[in-house]
Amino acid sequence: MTETPTDPDGEIQWPASTRAGRARAIALDALEPMPQPQEWVEYKSSGRLLIIGPADDALPLAKVLDAHLSCVLLATRPPAEPPDTAPPVRYLDGRPRNLAGYLGAFTLDVEVDRGRVLEAGAAFGIESGTFDLVLDLDGSGGLRMDEPPPGYYLAIDPAGRERALEELPAMVGDFQKSRYFAYDPEICAHGASGMTGCSNCLLACATEAIVSIGDKVEVNPYLCQGCGSCATVCPTGAMQYQAPPVVEVIDGARRMLKTFRDHARDEPAPEILLYSADSAQPELTAHADDLPEHVLPLAVEDVGSVGMDALLSLLAFGAARVLLLPGPSPAPSKVQASRSTIQVLDRMLEALGDREHAQRVVWLDDAGEAAAHHPIAPMVSEPATFSGLGNKREVIRRALKVLHEQAAAPLEIAALPGQAAFGAIAVDQEACTLCMGCVSVCPASAVQGGGDRPRLEFREDHCVQCGLCEQACPEDAITLQPRINFRAHLEPHSSLLNEAPMHHCPDCGKAFATEQMIERMLGRLAGHWMYQDENARNRLLLCEDCRIQKMWDEEGSIEVHRNKRS
Repeated sequence: MTETPTDPDGEIQWPASTRAGRARAIALDALEPMPQPQEWVEYKSSGRLLIIGPADDALPLAKVLDAHLSCVLLATRPPAEPPDTAPPVRYLDGRPRNLAGYLGAFTLDVEVDRGRVLEAGAAFGIESGTFDLVLDLDGSGGLRMDEPPPGYYLAIDPAGRERALEELPAMVGDFQKSRYFAYDPEICAHGASGMTGCSNCLLACATEAIVSIGDKVEVNPYLCQGCGSCATVCPTGAMQYQAPPVVEVIDGARRMLKTFRDHARDEPAPEILLYSADSAQPELTAHADDLPEHVLPLAVEDVGSVGMDALLSLLAFGAARVLLLPGPSPAPSKVQASRSTIQVLDRMLEALGDREHAQRVVWLDDAGEAAAHHPIAPMVSEPATFSGLGNKREVIRRALKVLHEQAAAPLEIAALPGQAAFGAIAVDQEACTLCMGCVSVCPASAVQGGGDRPRLEFREDHCVQCGLCEQACPEDAITLQPRINFRAHLEPHSSLLNEAPMHHCPDCGKAFATEQMIERMLGRLAGHWMYQDENARNRLLLCEDCRIQKMWDEEGSIEVHRNKRS
């Protein structure tokens, strides 16, 4: 008998004409709904609408919208013909400047004439220059982010204007959305001591909600719209997705795959189709009949939030392939972030000896592509059962361990693309003076000192390739090496980068610097006027206390400018 089960939301009809289809139906029926977000962001709109654009385009729309909203019009180009009547709304000729904000809190300045710029309230002659909504008809508002903020409507074509006319009247009242992210500044690798390291989240953010605030970053929750790319590209897990947390996606997929295998028997190996719940569902519904019945659909808030930890876990759980469907017209920055992650993952799977590495994780441009891939065998014969609990690196290590143990011919070490968050550092031992500047800035404790010994040690499983150590080195002795060293991750250990014998004070025997550091200092001061006599040079070999005592014993006082004056 052929059944037509639905997804957990009860909206998409999934055929079940084969054993695989019936197993999928059971797995979907057993799938528990993702938990609801626990934190929300509130917006308030009283219907104050700013319309920006040429007067001839804007005035007809303003007349319609003013029946529902309180409108003001900033005309970027005056009417072609003098109007017969007064404008239907408050009107001003000018150019928008510095438009910023979000639903309920947009602000801007207005260039009114000859470069004179006024705050919007003063320019329009109204008490408040803050607006709840913006309708931009020609793009002159200047908001160029991939995903503009809530309440901003860019409508430069008839379709966009029709959508605005339909939606804007309802944009009055109280609104809320999930607070999609959680940020842990303690493990953020963005910066240290005024230097900038990892900026992945800033580059990946489609809404420009993330800004640098020195050594850390800050996320504006009112601008964030949950694309999740920041969490995908974050190397340390400092930025985490919360709608739902990745642990829910990982554990839900593991249970779904197991249920499918329990009922499918010898059918093709299961594949997972992760799709953005809202944006991708319409096209997925249209292609539901074409989707192979061994492909298990799983809705997430946004596939841009699916990172390396989840992708590796799903492959370790026995998914032969992971398909990612974002829906139509995804933000370019989100696509770039996900494709960059897939590129690094592909190299790692290739290093594991997987012949199908290029087919394991596939970004879909449309739902119809899901049926175009031939079935492939999974990477594991014994699927993993671990939980998704733990930080990002811990989950990645668990998944890699399973995949590595069941790989036929894995490499020990393989190079990765430059954007990878895995790798080592090379230290030029001739140049390194063991000043420990790299240790002081490393956000992941990958570079470590040797305690009382002049020794530099390294934990490759901790390194996120942020580059802070490279910047901090005064001798330019450090070079990043993006790579995957399976032994370093699966059997974590410290390796020696550099060590040197200590220099001891000739008078008291105190160890206070490395011999190399003393030699470097003597070389650099060789031509300095203060160190031309042998006594002055010998004092450099002494510890601080003995150096001061020696100067006092020899000269009775300290006059550092004497030789220079003579």
